[in-house]
Amino acid sequence: MRHEDLLQICRKIKQDIRNAISKVPLSELKSSIGMGKDGTPTKKVDWIAEEIAISTLKDYNFRIITEESGVVGDGDVFLALDPVDGTFNATRGIPIYSVSLCFSKSDTLKDVFFAYVSNLATGTEYYAEGSWNYGKAFRDGERVNVSDYSEIDCNAIFYYPDREYGFKRVRIFGSAATELCFVADGSVDCFIDIRKGNLNGREGMLRVYDVAAGLFIAVCAGARATDMHGQRLHDKRISMEERFTLVVANSNLHNKLIKLLKSCRKVK
Repeated sequence: MRHEDLLQICRKIKQDIRNAISKVPLSELKSSIGMGKDGTPTKKVDWIAEEIAISTLKDYNFRIITEESGVVGDGDVFLALDPVDGTFNATRGIPIYSVSLCFSKSDTLKDVFFAYVSNLATGTEYYAEGSWNYGKAFRDGERVNVSDYSEIDCNAIFYYPDREYGFKRVRIFGSAATELCFVADGSVDCFIDIRKGNLNGREGMLRVYDVAAGLFIAVCAGARATDMHGQRLHDKRISMEERFTLVVANSNLHNKLIKLLKSCRKVK
């Protein structure tokens, strides 16, 4: 399938979700209606958005890995889907929550070839096409690149700092997909998530549908992305079980961040 075709599918899903949830009061959007396959409560906004996304995607040759329904379909193209990344924000009227779709030729990140993230509150869209080693990233149709700032006194998104690291600013917006796109377009200099977590030996709290699309967009915009130990992410699986820690920034800053995090772990 061509990148242009995938972009149009993603845009349709984005617009259909925006239209649907705009008609539902916030008090209803935040109501819990069950438990998702990931073991967390499903809010009505999540259910509405996923129903819309899957109703469009089911007509194609996809194997969808999604937060609420788990694995849907048995196609050759793996799709990590988060219909609403930033549910808390969406149910409180905080305008930072996104739909996130990441397409791969296999069940690993190394074979991703297209990704899309759009802020459902504002309509701003990001997408990337190509490969993990070479691609192009766009915001509203214009090429974007990561910041070239390479000092520790940078502007950081960090989940969660447990000490003073020396950053100029630290922000948390509550939507990893969107925040990774903020790195891609240079709005912030880095994204760090060192929350440990542990699911069957898998370190980290982030799940593949939270971050796959944003990661690919950031990498295509020039970022280096690894786990908190500096290990590459290429072999991470597109599965319900996979978990992530992340350090994402331009290469020069990334190297310094990894050294900083390692030195801080040693003195704990």
